[in-house]
Amino acid sequence: MTATTSPQTRNDAVSELDELAAEVARLAAGVADLQQAQAERAQAGDGHEQPPLYSTVEQWVTKYLLPTFPRPVGEVGLTRWHWCEQWWRHDEAVTRLTALWYGWEQARLAMSGMLPWLRELDHQLPILCGDDGPFRNCVVGGDLGETRHYSSPEMPAVPAPENWWNWWD
Repeated sequence: MTATTSPQTRNDAVSELDELAAEVARLAAGVADLQQAQAERAQAGDGHEQPPLYSTVEQWVTKYLLPTFPRPVGEVGLTRWHWCEQWWRHDEAVTRLTALWYGWEQARLAMSGMLPWLRELDHQLPILCGDDGPFRNCVVGGDLGETRHYSSPEMPAVPAPENWWNWWD
């Protein structure tokens, strides 16, 4: 006995195959559109970037960093922490704190971004507040004394000889 296929069954199979082919083509076009949109967002910086949570480094330092990571200033065991209430007058501190702020603004948006940022903070705080940091000559006021701010003297530099940097060209 030979199996015969009726013309109607063949037409149904062709019709179903055409429908599946059309669905595959529609899905492939959708994937291509999504890939194109993703590539355009990557080139344009997404256009949906979040604005910073804090508008200045000063706002970030006073409203986030200092309240969130308080450190006792002065002698603490074998460690001495230095802080200057006029931290914004120390160029090195402003540079380091601004870098931390920018990094924090990026890290807060990433799922696991805070972990590397905390390692960076753990590295920077002892430099900022340590015995050789930019606040080493400043004294924080309080019940026992008056606040004193001293800018660190600039390090001397001798200009390089003429044509010294020409190797770069």
